Amino acid sequence: MVPEFARLCRVAACTAGSAMKTARILDEDDDSFTLEYDNNLGQMNTMRLYARSYERAVQEAKTFLGINEENLDGDGTEWKFE
Repeated sequence: MVPEFARLCRVAACTAGSAMKTARILDEDDDSFTLEYDNNLGQMNTMRLYARSYERAVQEAKTFLGINEENLDGDGTEWKFE
């Protein structure tokens, strides 16, 4: 059973001397997923993910955010899933 506010995976990234980047993958009530992420301008953006499983939603989010196999984005910032 999915809680009312959905299952949540928090993604956090930080580098020395920089602000933390965050993103969330929400498991919605209608069996869909939503990505919420900070655009580094202090605004949260949302995007629907078209994955059918939570694991695929994580992979789709990583692709969209440009996170590679070493969990680094294009700027070299390391991302961690909590």
